[in-house]
Amino acid sequence: MLKGRIIFSMDEEIPQHVLLKISGYFHGIKIGYPLLLRKGIDGVKEILRKLEINEIIMDLKLADIDNTMINIVKQLDFANSFIAHSFIGIDGALGELKNFLDNNGKKLYLLASMSHKGWNDDFYPYIKTVIKSLNPYGIVAPATKPNVIRIVRDDFPDKIIISPGVGAQGGKIGDALCNGADYEIIGRTIYTSSDPENKVKEIIKIQEEKINECKKTST
Repeated sequence: MLKGRIIFSMDEEIPQHVLLKISGYFHGIKIGYPLLLRKGIDGVKEILRKLEINEIIMDLKLADIDNTMINIVKQLDFANSFIAHSFIGIDGALGELKNFLDNNGKKLYLLASMSHKGWNDDFYPYIKTVIKSLNPYGIVAPATKPNVIRIVRDDFPDKIIISPGVGAQGGKIGDALCNGADYEIIGRTIYTSSDPENKVKEIIKIQEEKINECKKTST
């Protein structure tokens, strides 16, 4: 089965047989508050139990003191990775969280920017220093801001970049990949489709076409 450069943002539950059928096309699945609060920890575990997926990412946008964040991630040990806000700083917060995750074989993604209009990218110089100091596994940069993705890729050439905001929020499929992202985070476009499997195949095709176009224009 051909895998796309897709992380499925599963904010809504979809039928298990459909999820089993389409999960093989994904690199990973991202779980946020909507599904976690609706189904609970055990319910989310049950949904994920039969899936063969490379990465389960918990997107709780952690932003608290170290002890609180560590207590949260301890309860979500089924996940491989966690997303946290960069702006909370290192001492007494992200530094201790990063150490805990490292010691337990888990990954940390830090937000470089967000996809909504109200986010102020004037904070990026500070956020960049936090990311450089912490050396997380990956970075979140929005598909709605291709210029930000390019900046983040230039600043962090060796980091995994994942990009939300594709589809419903206005980012076009494949554009984030062309600008330096490794994976596009896509949710509503898939789970609101009447035929999720064909929609995923369509997304993969568009991604491949966009990447090929980018390669041609860059040579």
